[in-house]
Amino acid sequence: MARTTESKTLVLVDDEMHHLTWLVDYFYSQGLEVLPIDNCNDAVEQISLEIYRALVIDLNIPLLPPLDKAAEALGAVYVRYPGLFVARQARNRGYRDRQVIIYSVHRDADVVKEAKALGCTYILKGRPKEIKEELEKVLAFDPTQ
Repeated sequence: MARTTESKTLVLVDDEMHHLTWLVDYFYSQGLEVLPIDNCNDAVEQISLEIYRALVIDLNIPLLPPLDKAAEALGAVYVRYPGLFVARQARNRGYRDRQVIIYSVHRDADVVKEAKALGCTYILKGRPKEIKEELEKVLAFDPTQ
């Protein structure tokens, strides 16, 4: 299991980071450092090292071999939305529910169901107010306690 730290680092997993400058600026304004990652494989590797303050994960990010086969074994929703695979890995490695936020432009009943089963927050992109409100709740939660 990854070690829990008092880090102020948040992991942002998205392959289109150039669209998220507003979000990165918001994190910085909250005193957080942002560790950007653009694919599932690197994200899974990084979260195995440490329990970061929070993970914000886009559902549509590249998933490369050999992890693509592991996601495939979990079902079609994990193949369609590889970010779910990262969220599942995080929850299995000790990340608590308030620490894992998944987001997407898609409203999908299967994702809602899986996010609920994983105990993750699911937010639709294009709703900055909701994302900020949820992040305020996350930042109020200290994962080291």
